[in-house]
Amino acid sequence: MLKKILLALIFVITAITNITHAEDDMKTVASKAYVDTKIETKQLKIPAAGQPNVDAGETVMTYTSTGNGQIGERGLYSDISSYNASTDGDKLITASALNATFTNLPTTDTTKLECANSPACTLWTIVDQTAYGDMLPSGYTRLEYIQSTGTQYIDTDFVGTINTDIEIKGSDFTDQAAQLVVTTTTTGGSQLRIAKFTATQKVGAGIGTGAPTYSTSNGVSQFVAKLENHNLYLDGQLVGAVSTDGFNQGDMGNMLIFSGLYGSGRYYGVGKVYYVKIWDNNTLVRNFIPAKRNSDNVIGMYDTVSGAFFTNAATSGDDFTPGPPAN
Repeated sequence: MLKKILLALIFVITAITNITHAEDDMKTVASKAYVDTKIETKQLKIPAAGQPNVDAGETVMTYTSTGNGQIGERGLYSDISSYNASTDGDKLITASALNATFTNLPTTDTTKLECANSPACTLWTIVDQTAYGDMLPSGYTRLEYIQSTGTQYIDTDFVGTINTDIEIKGSDFTDQAAQLVVTTTTTGGSQLRIAKFTATQKVGAGIGTGAPTYSTSNGVSQFVAKLENHNLYLDGQLVGAVSTDGFNQGDMGNMLIFSGLYGSGRYYGVGKVYYVKIWDNNTLVRNFIPAKRNSDNVIGMYDTVSGAFFTNAATSGDDFTPGPPAN
């Protein structure tokens, strides 16, 4: 009986001792018990994925801005083709979606002044620059393209020179000898032009009486043609040099889009134009963007350099056919 009493006393003393040590540990800042207990109250737990309308691996952790110490999550938006404002409005955009958005943004070439003799800056140079956005003022809607049926043209109100460069994006020019960007001339030989000369030639260019050829079995599908420094480029590839033989500045008149006037004969282009840019002596002088004037729905091309809206210059025939609004 005495042994049982002694054994019970030993258990009681041991338990009291352990409790006392635990209480002492909690009073010691450096003790393991103290640190574990305090850290447990500070440890934020990552919640299980539960963002609506997303799968695992499509959310990121967020920290609430209210200061209440809560960790949350937010969905990722990556598919730009299926945006839904009700479910995607608060998501974070991925790099791939952002890149696709910037790739599709409209760009406009314009010019700016740069100091040529810093820090005095008493001399300035004009340099080209590219800006994002359609650069159209209020009251105009940017269009993907405008289309001619062979009775319309734009008068650029600019007289080309032997140092004029042209770039045009077009498509569906189906007629033989379709004119894209051409100067009006008093003779049939001296001219500055980008045109489709034959049924099998996709596009060519001429300065004076010379023009390289570019044949294709695909007719005239979408293309970018550029006449630069007396060379013709198609879709970024050099086609060939353009002869300046026979060029006479005295023969030059205003440059036209969709039409060419040689002496008393006028020729038209039937197709679509997405933009036209004209440089003279390496300075951008025209940057035409297809547009609709909202007040009267007139279709034409807005020049971001002069700030003017150019409409159909033909005195008869149909108006331009508008393409869809540009994204």
